[in-house]
Amino acid sequence: MNKELVFVCSLSILLPLIAGIIRFKKIPESYYPLLVLLAIGLVNELICYFLFSDKSNAIPTNIYYLIEALMLVWQFRNWRNILKDKRVYQSLQMALVIAWVIDKIVLKNINHFTLYFTVLSSLIIVLLSVNQLNWLITNDRKKLIRNPIFIICNAIVFYFSYQVMAEVFYYFAPEQTLKKDIFGILVYVNLAYNIFLFIAILCIPPKRTFLKPLL
Repeated sequence: MNKELVFVCSLSILLPLIAGIIRFKKIPESYYPLLVLLAIGLVNELICYFLFSDKSNAIPTNIYYLIEALMLVWQFRNWRNILKDKRVYQSLQMALVIAWVIDKIVLKNINHFTLYFTVLSSLIIVLLSVNQLNWLITNDRKKLIRNPIFIICNAIVFYFSYQVMAEVFYYFAPEQTLKKDIFGILVYVNLAYNIFLFIAILCIPPKRTFLKPLL
């Protein structure tokens, strides 16, 4: 798969981002971490394509992985259903930062794509999504199909579960062709992920002025 096609597919992030910008005044503040993450994701895609097209984009991608994990954990906190304990939330955020520093700085892997932090952070995000889905199924079964949190969590499970498998199989794959195929599929998984986020943002109900995100 050539770089141009990969880049075009990555620009699918514009779908949920533009939807978020258009609906910004109506979207509750509790969803702001997701919107900020989408904007950062677009910036990262542009940086990787235009500034790192002829060399490894490991540095901006590794930095983005940390931001992505922290922002998604913050998003789960804002939904008020899980991570209600502030100490648990702060400890989880700190653990992610420490794991990233050890993997990328202490072990000097920031110039390389490594298995450890990506798999760890992805598994944490998947587990949080599953817990959030369990909460929704138990406590709020009405119109789950159109529930934006339900859609987002399913999209996260779908995308990050494949990312974990892709990282592991890529790390142990014996053939270069197989490695390319694994990440070729990830490009389309990312495309589907962005489409689901787009649908979710369209389904977000108008904000209630009395509801504020947890800090």
